[in-house]
Amino acid sequence: MSSFLLYICERALTGRDDEINEISIGADLFNRPNYDPASDGLVRSHASRLRQRLEQYFSEDGAQEPIRLIIPKGGYIPRFQTQVPTLEPSESATPESVWLPSEAALSDQKSSPDRAAIPVSTWILAAALLLACGVIAYLLPLAHRAHTNSLSRSEAHPFWRLFFGSGQNTTVVCSDTSLATLEDVTRQRVSLSDYLNDTYRMHIAPPQGTTPDLIRDLGTRRYTAIADVGILTRFYQLAGSNSDRLQFRYARDLRPNDLKEGSMILIGSTYSNPWVEIFDTNMNFTFQDNSSQQISSIINRSPRPGERHQYDFNKLDASQTIYGVVALRPNLRGSGKVLLLEGTSMAGTEAAADFVFDDAHLLPFLAKIRNQDGSIPYFEVLLQSSNMDGSASRLAILAYRTAQN
Repeated sequence: MSSFLLYICERALTGRDDEINEISIGADLFNRPNYDPASDGLVRSHASRLRQRLEQYFSEDGAQEPIRLIIPKGGYIPRFQTQVPTLEPSESATPESVWLPSEAALSDQKSSPDRAAIPVSTWILAAALLLACGVIAYLLPLAHRAHTNSLSRSEAHPFWRLFFGSGQNTTVVCSDTSLATLEDVTRQRVSLSDYLNDTYRMHIAPPQGTTPDLIRDLGTRRYTAIADVGILTRFYQLAGSNSDRLQFRYARDLRPNDLKEGSMILIGSTYSNPWVEIFDTNMNFTFQDNSSQQISSIINRSPRPGERHQYDFNKLDASQTIYGVVALRPNLRGSGKVLLLEGTSMAGTEAAADFVFDDAHLLPFLAKIRNQDGSIPYFEVLLQSSNMDGSASRLAILAYRTAQN
């Protein structure tokens, strides 16, 4: 985030606003020459966290700063705004008098042969540069502490200690995007039993205009969604020094016995990660895909007052509302936890991940559902978000269910 802030401030203060855009930041700062904002939310996620850090700084250590640095939502060009620090009743000041030289001082400078006059714009630029450096200095120790203390935070966290606590082994399973592509092309669903035996590659009927060889070739590809890669990275960072107990597996490489030991995190719905099917029987919010009509839905098996029976997402209208489900379940032996992150689309899965990674959403929810002894019950939560350039935004809880451990 410090590098991010330095990158945008340097360009803004030198009149290069045209270089401050998502593609340029992704290519230059994150070293991704072919950065695609439609499928990669890395720049947006860093910008969001940077905005939060700036808000924290100016409400705490930077509350008395004469200039406030903001990054307006919807863009990345920083703005420097004057603000009036809190003054004692006996004091009086204007925003300009706090950080700009007085008119008398400027007149004195102009009339003095020994000193060159300093334009007001130079004072503004200098103040803005000093402010940017100050904020960066504030962010650097935060980033260092976040890296060195990531394990202690996860162990103390009421939720993440279930997966990254001392002695915990956790496997994160990313989705099989090749399977989802195959299902989209053929408009046929692949069950978990077929997925385990690989029979779907041999027997799935090719659509008109394709050949069986093409379908089999597509089914053998090993692709996963870019959103999953971002989620995997965040889990690795969250595990910290305990990352040696964290394993990453492709959905196609998993076996039933893997769900009996340790804790597990499954990314994707049954459409791209058939292993979720094992837990569907005991869940209230389940996924249903209508390939022929390009509709992906979440079924609410037991609607409560104010809830709908079905929440639809039209794959052909990517701009509409998206849905995600986060569920905490026991593993097949009850000896560990399983976390499900599902979505009606890639952005829906990202919305589910955003919910668990953002304590502003997660902690109030956990406080609402926790047991009297402080433990966290098994739960399901249905989320709604909007799709903005392939990423989730405006997260909201529509409904949830809990069950005793």
